[in-house]
Order: sequence, then structure tokens, then C-alpha cells
Amino acid sequence: MSVTKAMRRFAARVAAGCAAIMLLGQGVAAADAESPEAARLTDLARLLAGIEIAPTSPLGALAKRQAVVEHRAAFDQSWSRFSKQRLAPAAQFVAQQIGSQPPMRGPVFYPFSGPDMLYALALFPAASRFALTGLEPVGGVPDLQRFDDRQLAASLSHVRRSLNSILAWSFFRTNDMKEDLKAEARHSGVSGVTPLLMVFLARHGAQIRAVDAVVLTPDRGLQPAVASTLAQPQPAGHIPGVRIAFRLEHDTDDRLVHYFAADVGDRGLAATPHYLKWVEAHGADVTFVKSASYLMHKNYFSTVRSFILAHARLVVQDDSGIPIRHFASTDWEHRLFGTYVGPIPMFQTWYQKDMKAAYDRASTTISFGIGYQHVASRSNLQAFVRRDPQPRS
Repeated sequence: MSVTKAMRRFAARVAAGCAAIMLLGQGVAAADAESPEAARLTDLARLLAGIEIAPTSPLGALAKRQAVVEHRAAFDQSWSRFSKQRLAPAAQFVAQQIGSQPPMRGPVFYPFSGPDMLYALALFPAASRFALTGLEPVGGVPDLQRFDDRQLAASLSHVRRSLNSILAWSFFRTNDMKEDLKAEARHSGVSGVTPLLMVFLARHGAQIRAVDAVVLTPDRGLQPAVASTLAQPQPAGHIPGVRIAFRLEHDTDDRLVHYFAADVGDRGLAATPHYLKWVEAHGADVTFVKSASYLMHKNYFSTVRSFILAHARLVVQDDSGIPIRHFASTDWEHRLFGTYVGPIPMFQTWYQKDMKAAYDRASTTISFGIGYQHVASRSNLQAFVRRDPQPRS
């Protein structure tokens, strides 16, 4: 299918970004950050991501330690394969097939995401604000310099282990990750979602400008917090989170990603209704859903499902997101990509006959694997574009 000039330009930008990701994986450094703290955070993120840093960096001595050298070699091999086979083709496909839609600039709401800024930024490279949500603990910025050799090796091994599933299959195993991150918090200085967000941003070539622990409260909204306190029981209605400011090459303004450890089931949102109020104020023009355990197929996730249907102008998802029956063709344009073969066995209850019928009528092929059906010939994506450009209030 031919694409417009705007779509070709968008695709070229994404292709260039993917090339930059590949180059960074080979040790090509991005431009220095503007402040010493930003430079330290950026170099720390690169070390965690297995990327070379300048010998003159304050972390230069740390980069020469054996555990870091071994981490770099092991991670780089996994990353190169993942980027070539999955991430780069997925980003290019979305740019060509969906990228002309005005809402593609975001803001992007990514429920059930865990720390997956990797796909969020690859598929929506023009967005400046991202709101991620999961049940995984927030954690904090690790101080690798204080680790002895054993601690450093164990902590970097944990980073690789935490990312094994997304690099191999394109999704996180949420229950395993949640328990792993909790266990690591007890034994290591590298814990929670925050270091993994930094890894993904580094692999996108980002400068990390600031990392701030936050808490979303019922009465005062978003408030600063101390990272070490976020793992402790929170007062009723307080939602722990982290805010990361970053820039990509050629950015002149900071972009923001917020992650909140929030329960978006109906019971959880009944106890924390201010969460969706914050998302609405933050903006949710685009909703992205991938590998979401078919939660919004269930009655007790109806609140977040209704919120998305009321506020999004564009929903990009795989079949684990909102059932297709909720996207009335009078209100939404349907664009179907890949092949629908149904859920993997553990989710077979959520097979959609109407989605199968829609795919049998028309769909566009894809050459990459994404979601639970992570083999390219069995993967699917959908884009639902609101026909009325103004979402319902």
C-alpha cells in the first residue's frame, strides 16, 4: 500500500531512530547531557543497558570492572537480535500503517505496561508524554559504585534476567517480574521498575534529565516523594510512582514518562478514583495495550475499559486488550494487522469469534512477532481510530 509524504517522513524518522538504537547497542554514545547530574544519570542508564560510556565519565572506572564488561557483552548480544527481529520492524510498520494519524503524537496511556517504555517509545516516537501503569514495585536509582564485585555481578545479572522475556518473546511475565523485583529489593540495590525504565530509555539513545520519586494522593495530587519510602505501605489512596524526564537526539524540550504502581481493576479504582482523573488531566489521546492478560475482557476491569473508550482518539492494541465488540463501527474505524489465531492456551477462554470474522474479511500482514502470540505468522495488532475527532467527556 502506498503511503503519503507525511507517512514516509514519519517512517524515515522511525527508521533513523531504530538505526540509532542499533548503533548505541554497539557503543556509539549520544550527546552529553547538560548538567553533571543528568550526565551521571545518563551514563548510569547506559551502564545498566550494556552500552559503552566515555572513559572520562565519572563512572569510567565502574565501566571497566569485570562484571560491567561481562554484562555489556551478554546484554548486547540479546539486544541486537531483539532489535533486528522485533523492535525495528514493529516501529517501521506502525510508522507506515498508523503513523499518519494525528493522535500519534500522544499523550500515550499504556495500562498494564509494567516498565515497557521500550515498545511505547518505539511505536510512538513523536509523543512527549507517557503514562505507564503496572503492579510492579517502583524501586529507585541504584548506586552501582558502592557495590562490591559480588553485588555488582549479581545485580547486573538480575537486570538481564528481568528483561529476558521481553527480549525473547516481546512481553513481560507480570507475576514472575513482580515477585522477582520484590525479591531483588530485599537483596540488591537494583530493584523495581525504575532501573528498567532507564535501561529502555538508554537503548533508545535518550539523555536522562531527571529521575524523581512521586506519589499520587487523593487530595493534593502529584507530590514529590523519597524513593526509599515507596516500598513501604502507603497511606490509603496514595499511589507510588516515578517520573523520568528525558530527551532524544534533536529534542529541545524534555519529554516525560510517569510510571505508577496502581491497581486499575474496578476495586482498585474505586479506592483510588483520582488515578484516572490524573490520567485524564495528563492526556490519553492514544492508548496502547499489549500482552494485557485479557483483563479488559472481564467485568471487573470495566472502569478502565470504559475510560479508554470514552477518552482515547486512537487505540493500538493486540487482541489481549479491549474486545473488538466494544468498538462499534459507527464510532471507530477498524484497521487490522497480522493474523488472528486466538489466544495462547492459558487464555483460550477469551477467543473472539467476531474478531476472527473481521480478520477473515480483511487484514494487513506483518513481518514481526509481538504480544503473546510472538511468532510473526501468528501475531496481531489492531488500530481503532475514533471517527469523531473529539472524544466523549
